[in-house]
Amino acid sequence: MSEERSLPGPTSSDHKGLRQQALRRAQHAVTSRDVLLFLLAFRILNALSIKTFFQPDEYFQSLDPAWQIAFGPESGAWITWEWKHHLRSAIHPYLFATIYWLSAALAKFLHLSAHNRAELLIAAPKVLQAIFAATGDYYTWQLARKVYGSGSNESWATVRGGHNNVIHLALTVCSPWQWFCSTRTLSNSLETTLTTVALHLWPWHWSLDRREKDVVERDGLRGVEDEIPPKGVDQLARQASVTTANLVIGADQETDFAACFSLFHATGTERTVLIRETAICGSFVLTVSALFDRLYYCQWVFPPFRFLYFNIGQSLAVFYGRNDWSYYLTQGYPLLLTTYLPFALIDIYRAMTSTLRSQVPPAPTISPTTRHQLATLALLAPLTLSLISHKEVRFIYPLLPPLHILAAASFTQFFLPAISPASPTRHTRPSTFKRLVLLPALLTTNALIAFLASTSHQPGPLTALAYLRSEHESHYLTQPPASAPLAPAPTAMTAAFLMPCHSTPWRSHLVHPAIHAWALSCEPPVNRNASARATYVDEADQFYAAPVAWLDLHLGPPPRRKGVFGGKAPQMGLGMGTQSSDGAEGAKAWPDYVVFFEALEGVLGGVLRGSAYRECWRGWNSWGHDDARRRGHVVVWCLRGGEGEGRG
Repeated sequence: MSEERSLPGPTSSDHKGLRQQALRRAQHAVTSRDVLLFLLAFRILNALSIKTFFQPDEYFQSLDPAWQIAFGPESGAWITWEWKHHLRSAIHPYLFATIYWLSAALAKFLHLSAHNRAELLIAAPKVLQAIFAATGDYYTWQLARKVYGSGSNESWATVRGGHNNVIHLALTVCSPWQWFCSTRTLSNSLETTLTTVALHLWPWHWSLDRREKDVVERDGLRGVEDEIPPKGVDQLARQASVTTANLVIGADQETDFAACFSLFHATGTERTVLIRETAICGSFVLTVSALFDRLYYCQWVFPPFRFLYFNIGQSLAVFYGRNDWSYYLTQGYPLLLTTYLPFALIDIYRAMTSTLRSQVPPAPTISPTTRHQLATLALLAPLTLSLISHKEVRFIYPLLPPLHILAAASFTQFFLPAISPASPTRHTRPSTFKRLVLLPALLTTNALIAFLASTSHQPGPLTALAYLRSEHESHYLTQPPASAPLAPAPTAMTAAFLMPCHSTPWRSHLVHPAIHAWALSCEPPVNRNASARATYVDEADQFYAAPVAWLDLHLGPPPRRKGVFGGKAPQMGLGMGTQSSDGAEGAKAWPDYVVFFEALEGVLGGVLRGSAYRECWRGWNSWGHDDARRRGHVVVWCLRGGEGEGRG
């Protein structure tokens, strides 16, 4: 009987070879173009899936000014006080005005119906913002490749969760906040994209210390040889342009801090290049911005200065709320990162305490230096913004891509042994099995948060406006046959929003110019002294302090007879006010439709009892809200009875 010879087990070099082969297969299978096309398709789907209301700035700082630019001052857009006092740059609205104009031209060319034209005008800005969001995702991945090397697991973790021919959703793609916010038309969303592009274009190798640069000159820079042109001049020129554009749209602390870091270690020649390119490209972008602002405001203005003067000098920012100094630590980061928070905190700590920067490897990379600087950004930016009393999580939104890049290292280190077929401990350690279970649980949690936030929490404002559009299209755009013994139907429809100010979108979702509406305002105490600001009460607060008295004073008694189509409309102030102004200014009157939150139903029910109004629509909004005035369903009462009743 021949002696059986046992085969040798796999060695560590065998496992390393398997990992390298799997990585090479992943690299060859997916190109940069594939990633970009996937992200474009994904974000367009993302944008068209958002059905909820988040922040009024999504509409009043971008879409309504854009609507006015595209369709004229009589188009019914609501222009808020910030635009009247020149606090905002017009570049952002002009982007959406262009897409509005093109969409309207396409609708006219295709002879679309009023309904289809409205749907196109609502969807078009979402698609444009989806392109911006996909660009930000793409450059997050590119920056990760620069930080960790183009073939690293960490760089793929920002767009993919693993390898071995199984494409997983990445940190960025699976981020609930990115799904919820990146495709919204907030200036912060575009600012995040511009910040990410600027950080990718930044010559991070300038931050290497002199010892590391000596090694680079001798042996080259590992992992990014093809990414950095000589001296980084071309990249720096593009980065300076992007940073300046970001400055006029929002704030750009992240790249400002990066510039300071690079100047600290840069050579004299590099400092000269930095200052020169910033001056040339920055001047060009500021000139373009000034021309757009001149075109919009019809005078020469500098919105960043006006913004600081009103919000900081006159302390108007606190009019919209004060927050505790720890807001960004206790609420901001947890909301941004959700399940990624532990990984991000671990890597911020590692990057800040790492001793790698004091060691010069045989072939240095920019990873330790760049991770250290990104971690510093993640700490300094919230610390600086914490000095301002008014805080919102979206103010630190541009930090999310760098945070994802930082979190990718510990995320990959934690989960890769559980999902990699090349891992020698994949099936042996109990902890590995737990991680294998934890990963889908984490992704499921993220998906659930994203789904609920984008479809179920506060959809009421958008569905209420969709209902008003459908009512207008059904009853105000359709006339009875000429042979019918009926008077023509009215063509103008009126609506009032008895809600906290800016609780719904405006013309970007009302769309039809014949829908005239008004809402409660909350203009801040502009150009008033400290004592006047301390006692100032805006219109919305006046209403909620005494709603019955306010209605009696401003509107009078509600109409006591039903407004029947074909009949004579009640007079101004007594019934359907066909001459009511768009927005919050001007005379107000009882409209065809009254829109309010369920929390106000008891009060309005008493006021409207016995009147010509009746409930005609009710739509789901949320399970709860931190503002008691916004709790419950969104309710619509209308003068017309018997038709158009519905439930949402």
